[in-house]
Amino acid sequence: MSAPGPRPKKKDRRPGPRPPRVRPRALRAPAKRSTHARFTNLFSPRLLALPIPLLTPHEKPPLSPPRFRSWYRPHSLHAIRRLCGQLKARPTRRLALLELAFYLVDFSPLRPLLLALTTRASARGERPFDPLSLLLLCLWKVFTPLPWSTLAADLAHPEKGALWRRLCGFSPHDTPSESALRAFRGRLFPGLFNYVLKLFLAALQRAGLLPPVAATHGYLLVGDGQLHRARSQSGCHQAVSSCFQPAPRPCPRREKTQNQSGCACDTPLCQDHCLLAARLDPQARFIIYSRREKKTDQTTTVLIETAVFGYRSQATRLVDPRFHCAWNVHSDLFPANAHEGACFRGHFRAAYANLPQKALGYAIYDSACSEQECLDTVYDLGGIPLFDLRAAPGDEKVALWKERGYDDHGHPLCHLGFPMTYQGLDRSRKQPRARWVCLQSCRQSEQGAVADCPYLTKRRGQYVYIERTLPDGSYRLARLVPHGTPLWDKLTAWRNTSEGRNSNLAARDLLRFPDYGLPHATFLVLAADLIENLCTLARLVYEAMLLDPLFRPLLEEPATAAVPPARMGPRPSSAQEAGPAREVPTCA
Repeated sequence: MSAPGPRPKKKDRRPGPRPPRVRPRALRAPAKRSTHARFTNLFSPRLLALPIPLLTPHEKPPLSPPRFRSWYRPHSLHAIRRLCGQLKARPTRRLALLELAFYLVDFSPLRPLLLALTTRASARGERPFDPLSLLLLCLWKVFTPLPWSTLAADLAHPEKGALWRRLCGFSPHDTPSESALRAFRGRLFPGLFNYVLKLFLAALQRAGLLPPVAATHGYLLVGDGQLHRARSQSGCHQAVSSCFQPAPRPCPRREKTQNQSGCACDTPLCQDHCLLAARLDPQARFIIYSRREKKTDQTTTVLIETAVFGYRSQATRLVDPRFHCAWNVHSDLFPANAHEGACFRGHFRAAYANLPQKALGYAIYDSACSEQECLDTVYDLGGIPLFDLRAAPGDEKVALWKERGYDDHGHPLCHLGFPMTYQGLDRSRKQPRARWVCLQSCRQSEQGAVADCPYLTKRRGQYVYIERTLPDGSYRLARLVPHGTPLWDKLTAWRNTSEGRNSNLAARDLLRFPDYGLPHATFLVLAADLIENLCTLARLVYEAMLLDPLFRPLLEEPATAAVPPARMGPRPSSAQEAGPAREVPTCA
């Protein structure tokens, strides 16, 4: 018997270092859209009726092209499918979303409106450019933030401007100059693009691309603001409208500092306006914006203050929860120190007027709009406001909760001070109301049921209904959807879609305006919001095209669509010179 060999070494079973825990990352919006069953059927160019026309409510007879030096023509369905086929065959091609949007949308119904706005009676001068071509060129200027001089030079360049000359309808050797573009921009009123946004949403509604209102009891609207720095520098932080009146005028800065600083406006330079005020930006105002951000430990917050001299833009967006996207509905521009609550009422009513269907569901805004007039505006239009709560002194005192009947989040308490349970919305009435019930929560408390409670004999206990105010008549914390509940968190999470608009403004270099004055700044902001809607449509169509397995690339023109070249010489004088006549096919 042979001797046993050496015993094998035991494996080292000591646990090694654990790999770092990787949290599952939330899917991005394109991945979420790809899982929706109807996304491809709605936005695929194979099934979508293209191009989408921006129909105006007042139809006018079409105009003849020879009146203008340029002429915009909408692209045919075949041209759109050929472009989409090229993009699908070469996915690595760098795509400008605005280029694809100009293919997908038919802007020609806007021409009569633009003619009425820009035409001037004159017996002199040469033929003008098509105003629709100039409008699309202004959109390109905002999309690629270039100076007017650079824009005009690039458009006239044989290679750089070939694409946009073809999209806007300009000839290669006849393009507008910088002064022509500036003059056209000056003739447009600032709110034109808000009207175009209304037409764009109506076109999406006709195409069936907006979310249905029956399932969600109306549209979900989200609003937020963004501060913009003016082109001018702030010479006086206390400047008001009276600083631009003829002298003598009061100086708010001297009144605040007791004549220690400011301008006396007693020199010839201050006769028309104060020398320290921004003459080219008279509506710009100074504000110190304060916000709190959490540190890296996520437990403490730090106060951050930002000084801005300029304006504040306010936008309302329509959220589509199905495809995780949002559409701009209405935008406004105000001075930076304008009270948000005072501006909200007119802004929200204008946004409601732009909706294709007058069905309002939820409205989500920040706490600056949590005033009674703002809340009543949403209620009067049939919506439910989900505005952030505004804190007030005394909310942290638990002893006051029982006296007023609700806690610091606006959740009702029973007459004994025990918390109640939310039972959802009661939509049977014209004014929806929130239903709360105690469910005899005192029985589950440490002290047990209270003997003298009159609601112990009832099945569910005490009921409390909240409409616009809490039981004591307060509106500040009254919400039909309770703050902090899963439904509140699910709905208010869509507020992040407003950050997409702010990032779009940053991409267009509009955090500091390149032009002077409130009208020019309004033109830039509203044009950027329209461009974002166009790019969103192009992005959704492009993603649906890549996901559609039945879409076939169409890279060449069909033989039936070929157009013979135009004759350069005179036409033949007889049928023999022209050749034999062709037989015209007829339908059986």
